[in-house]
Formats: sequence, structure tokens, C-alpha cells
Amino acid sequence: MKLMRPVVTAVLALALTGPACAQHHGSFGAGVILGDPTGLTLKTWVDDRQAFDVGVGFSGDAAFYADYLLHAWDVLPQPSQGRLGAYLGLGPRVETQRDATFGIRTLGGVDYWIANRPIELFLEAGPVFRLAPERQVDVDAGLGVRLYFGGSKS
Repeated sequence: MKLMRPVVTAVLALALTGPACAQHHGSFGAGVILGDPTGLTLKTWVDDRQAFDVGVGFSGDAAFYADYLLHAWDVLPQPSQGRLGAYLGLGPRVETQRDATFGIRTLGGVDYWIANRPIELFLEAGPVFRLAPERQVDVDAGLGVRLYFGGSKS
């Protein structure tokens, strides 16, 4: 947790002083997520609806995940400023323990883009279907923020 404070401070400082960047195609975001797992998150956009995210978390053992995300921008009422979307995701999750565990992570979430800032706030949750070494179902959930760099306006 000592590492998280400087990372959060740096992300917020850059977000408040940095120029507004694209929220879509070609942009790349980095940030933090609090929950299970708590850690670092990266996201890159393919187009306005599709993105990939990866993360590493340390809520006990180290957990690594990668998700394909599909966004919808017209299912939630839009705020007067910013942009609100919903998304679904799917991807692998590996956790290091005595015996490493492998599972498929599924999730749903909402994200809010702050108007005129390259900042995405998000909340996501969903089941993780562990397949090895034994079968069981867990839950991942988190609240996070990402700062975006580059990309083209869409």
C-alpha cells in the first residue's frame, strides 16, 4: 500500500495539469484499481467500442489479468458534462499461490469520462471461474481511475 500513495498522487497531478486527450481510438491509459485485486491497470482502445485492459494486483497473492472489453455508450442516460458508458469484458486471470491458479474472468462495469480531461473513472465487478488446479467461482470487483495519453479524437 505504500507504493499506491505516490502512484495515485502522480496520476492525479498529471490529470489536473495535462492536456485533454482522446477517449477512444489509439489512446492508452494507465492507472490504479482498488478492490480485488488492488493494483495497477492499463487500457488501450481499438475503436470507440472495443478496448483491451491488463492489470496486476496484490490483494494477497499476485494476480494478473487481461480482458477484452466491449463498450456501449447509449444504454445509460448521459450526464450534462462528460460521458457515461457501460461495458462487458472477458479474459484470462492467473494468480500466484503455492500452486498457480488459472481462471476466466468475466465482468461488467460502468465508466465515466470527465469532461475536457483525459481521465476515466470506472467501477467493475464479475465472477471469476477458476479452472485449475481446482474448479471454483470467485468474484473480482474494483473501483479505479486511469489517465490517458495520446490517440485521436473521435
